[in-house]
Amino acid sequence: MNATKPLPAFRLSALFLLLALTLVCAGCNTGGTVATVNVEKVLTDSRAAKEANAHLAKAQEILQKGLDAYQEELKKSPEENRQKELAQGLALLRRQLAIEQAAARKVVEDHMLAQVKAWQEANPKATVIARQNLLAAPAEADITTEIITRMDAGTVKFADLPVVSIRTNPDAAAADEAKADEKPAEKKADKKK
Repeated sequence: MNATKPLPAFRLSALFLLLALTLVCAGCNTGGTVATVNVEKVLTDSRAAKEANAHLAKAQEILQKGLDAYQEELKKSPEENRQKELAQGLALLRRQLAIEQAAARKVVEDHMLAQVKAWQEANPKATVIARQNLLAAPAEADITTEIITRMDAGTVKFADLPVVSIRTNPDAAAADEAKADEKPAEKKADKKK
């Protein structure tokens, strides 16, 4: 027996009709138009997207060199620890690459949204929708090329490239951190004397 009851067909139809009327009336009441942006195209064809790809290629190269150096360093570790340490190091580098990718994508998306907002401010009666959210729209509604042109005229700043530091012995790393924490305390004690 099914615990949930489906909505009657007439309620579902009424809901869709209400949604359609709301969308139509939103544009009709203001005399506004609908403009579309092909977000996928912007995220691949704009200069900012290409710069993001170049930035990520450099980041990946740095992380790969870090992995290579880490593997060399692991050759000095006891055999029983190598696989575990390699898996941990590899997971950390993969996580860092995912963080770099997300940050670069956010920079490009924010730049695109700023340009869409600027376009919309210049065209206040227009509503801008991602092309991917529409089933059909007239070709003249597409402002993707204009948004890419606006983006290409601006600049973007990506995060600094990652720095890889290698520590193969977690106990030694913890000891190094403890020593670093002790030094400021010692300096404070010396100043009081």
